[in-house]
Amino acid sequence: MSGERNKQVIERFYAAMAQGDRSVFAASVHPDYVWRFPGHCSWSRRFEGQETIHRDLLRPLFALFATDYTARAINLVAEGEMVVAEVRGDVMLKSGKRYDNHYCFVFHFRDGKIAEVVEYCDTDLEERVLGNYDAVLAAHQAAERR
Repeated sequence: MSGERNKQVIERFYAAMAQGDRSVFAASVHPDYVWRFPGHCSWSRRFEGQETIHRDLLRPLFALFATDYTARAINLVAEGEMVVAEVRGDVMLKSGKRYDNHYCFVFHFRDGKIAEVVEYCDTDLEERVLGNYDAVLAAHQAAERR
């Protein structure tokens, strides 16, 4: 698939995310896609597969939010099977803190769908506002058991 078509996939996704609609992303990924957080903080890890990503990353993360998470792409650059997106997120947490991170996402495509997401962000903000990943996951799992 061309870089321009891959870029259009990401443009559609962020147009939906600007309205708080996450369904376009779910339809744009391979079932076995990977989400990677490079770095050296508690969130730095690799999640593999749509089910694992939803269960161990997205559900615990979105459970922290008091408002709809929105994100908008500021810049997109595409070449071949890769799209790089500069993104601004916007959300209020249930704790009353804002989590308005700035991101650089690298999307790797395979057969017209996202095969890998590499997320670069302000990890200091991530740790300070969201908290330690293992603690967030444990609290979410405990809440689901209740």
